[in-house]
Amino acid sequence: KDMISKNIIPNVVTFNVLIDVSAKEGKLKEAKEHYEEMITRGVSPNIITYNSLIGGFCMQKRLDEANKMLDLMVRNHCDPDILTYNSLLKGYCNAKKVDDAMKLFREVSERGIVVDTVAYSILVQGFCESGRVEIAEELFQEMVSLGVLPDVMTYGILLDGLCDNGKLEKALEIFEVLQKSKMDLGIVMYTIIIEGMCKGGKVEDAWTLFSSLSLKGVKPNVRTYTVMISGLCKKGSLSEANVLLRKMEEDGNAPNDCTYNRLIRAHLKDKDLAGSARLIEEMKRFGFSADASTFKMVVDMLSTGEMDKSFLDMLS
Repeated sequence: KDMISKNIIPNVVTFNVLIDVSAKEGKLKEAKEHYEEMITRGVSPNIITYNSLIGGFCMQKRLDEANKMLDLMVRNHCDPDILTYNSLLKGYCNAKKVDDAMKLFREVSERGIVVDTVAYSILVQGFCESGRVEIAEELFQEMVSLGVLPDVMTYGILLDGLCDNGKLEKALEIFEVLQKSKMDLGIVMYTIIIEGMCKGGKVEDAWTLFSSLSLKGVKPNVRTYTVMISGLCKKGSLSEANVLLRKMEEDGNAPNDCTYNRLIRAHLKDKDLAGSARLIEEMKRFGFSADASTFKMVVDMLSTGEMDKSFLDMLS
């Protein structure tokens, strides 16, 4: 409106910017108003317009509206591209409708649109997160056999899914092959494997890999340290976990609320109330607070008489 008052006539590029910004900020009512204003002014929407609106609806799991916009797009003789369909695939997967995502994926291929690495990665993640990791593995194999090259993100999604679904050994096999390849794995990939090892009871192996990171030229981040600390806590190696907390700080990685809460619970489980109290005070100094799991543990210990109410007061 400001533009119009200054006699600047908005064109398709202007409207696309306004729609895209509104959609990405979740202001879909505003995005639709810009679209309607566009039509009123006789400015024809293009593929960028429709992709922004469909992407916005999918981000908010408003899939019916996304599909209506897709139909409108086709009716207006604007052909959807792989970006259009990737938004819809992600929308379906985020809404836990992986079978609908798979159906659309197959339709896209039948329409002659070349599915890309992103499309496969979205589906692999969707099936991993829904616990159907066998289908995710099949999709990955299909992808490779069709010459669609997996990138580091695809591998990360698959390894994470395998680890989360009790297939650590399979994940380690793939990881071993990757380490021999020329792919730059990065700290995210190493963190996924370290966490998988810790959850799978291979804490010693996780520690060996963690300790070798600097030799590989990879620097652990806050999440890597937190995952390793959590593994040591799970194993009952509290002193090592405490040492790692201090090393983490020395390396310039400030512990976060997850790091502190995991350590506090480990000390509580070990009946080390003094150690827990010190960590709680430190955590509060840095502006963090106890999470639901820590609160529940303290309440349970209060009910069994293992600690007094002053401890609960310290948490709040």
